[in-house]
Amino acid sequence: MREARSLSQPVEIGQILGSHGLRGALRIHSETRPIEAIGGYGQWWLGATSDRATPHRVERCWLHGRKLLAQLRGVENRNDADSLANLRIFIPLDAIADEEGSYPWHRLVGCRVTTTSGIEVGTVCRLEEYGSADILVVDDHSKGGEWMIPFTESIISEVALEAQSITVDLPDGMDACFSPRS
Repeated sequence: MREARSLSQPVEIGQILGSHGLRGALRIHSETRPIEAIGGYGQWWLGATSDRATPHRVERCWLHGRKLLAQLRGVENRNDADSLANLRIFIPLDAIADEEGSYPWHRLVGCRVTTTSGIEVGTVCRLEEYGSADILVVDDHSKGGEWMIPFTESIISEVALEAQSITVDLPDGMDACFSPRS
């Protein structure tokens, strides 16, 4: 049994989907971009919830075809791996390094979104991943609906995390990206 230590400011970055093979490899769902970046964190905290998570050392993480696999220290066979199925993967917030032009999704949620002309659009309620671009889903309380705004260089003019604000340059025709609530 691993010792229970508390995880300060947990951030969920993925989930263990199950085992792969007989030697304890794990199939991983990653929330990082690119997906294999999850392997860059040397220690994962695994648990059904962050307050019940325990630390595990990452030995190896690799792409295998269309699957992402990982090997953790002490997970040596299929039974060990199966015992970790469906656990969530957490890391401490301070383990995330903000790179120029790269933003952890959890830090964008709650940001106020305005246009370059100063018109308030709403507040980021979540992000979604699509093939061509990540999408900011922005709750527009004044219009009673949601905007789906591509998180691309041509649309996003400025991200000010400390101020919790994002400035967007919405081109003509972006009204199609608004969905009113029924």
